[in-house]
Amino acid sequence: MKFWRYLDGRGRLLACALLLLFLSLFEPSAQLPSRVYDWYFVVDITQSMNVRDAVTSGNGISRLAFAKQQMRQALRSLPCGSRVSLGLFTERSTANILHPLEVCAHFSALDETIVSIDWRMAWAADSYIANGVFSAIDQASRLGPEMRLAYFTDGHQAPEISSRYAPVFEGEQGKVKGVVFGLGSQSAGRIPLLDQNDNITGYWGADDVQRYATFGISEIQSVADMEQQQGYHGRNAPHGSAPKESANAHLSALDQDNLQKIAKDTGLTYLGLTGGEDIAPVVTSNEMSVWRTAVTDLRPWLALPAMWLILIFYIPISVRQLFQQHLFFRKKS
Repeated sequence: MKFWRYLDGRGRLLACALLLLFLSLFEPSAQLPSRVYDWYFVVDITQSMNVRDAVTSGNGISRLAFAKQQMRQALRSLPCGSRVSLGLFTERSTANILHPLEVCAHFSALDETIVSIDWRMAWAADSYIANGVFSAIDQASRLGPEMRLAYFTDGHQAPEISSRYAPVFEGEQGKVKGVVFGLGSQSAGRIPLLDQNDNITGYWGADDVQRYATFGISEIQSVADMEQQQGYHGRNAPHGSAPKESANAHLSALDQDNLQKIAKDTGLTYLGLTGGEDIAPVVTSNEMSVWRTAVTDLRPWLALPAMWLILIFYIPISVRQLFQQHLFFRKKS
């Protein structure tokens, strides 16, 4: 304490600042109530996501690459104490590949897993978006009571499904909060064929894809009606084929109408991404947050006052004396 008595005002300021900085070297933390977020990131890995119509920094990239960029950006924006789970969609279901992990303690594992997501992980070629969203919602509710869903897809459905057999959401609307992010251009683009290095070797043609619904029992009961329905085949196309669907089945565009309908039916929010958006404000909005006791880093609380003390230390003596005189005259008056 003798040392402290020998210091003038400026010396004491500097000593306090150094003490605070020294304490911050030990990385102090405490369990405090914090606003955190729990997210289940699901990305569509069907082949339409390889269409390169997403633009970022002036360069065209695939929808899948753009989705991964957005997921990594969202991951970086989440505060410590938040948790993230990952899932992949193809065919009719979503597969949960990573259970919820705390974002600060497991940031590298989460980030590297997102980077390694590849379209070759798909276990089937079909794409029924509604089924995938419905299964992801069911999984999100099982992963945690406050788990939010972020679903990245272009909405491209292949092959077309008969409206008679379209899936219906049977869960509680709005029970799981979240966002369906629509990717890609609304102008149809060609779906590329890729080699092992993701170089384009060609494009899918109309004869390479299934152009009509094959699932379900035919609604036609008479031979005359069968002959009149375009594209009818008793086994391969029991619902016939629409000319528009047949002509454009090998092309892919953002199906915004379908995604908006799915979002409305399930209580999710729809947001289209064209390339220049920042999704951080969406995933860190108050609506998506939850208050929970979490490990809070105390270093900023030590470093900030230390910075102010150092700034005050470097204020010229003449300025400080002027300030002190001003206070003295105010008290005297």
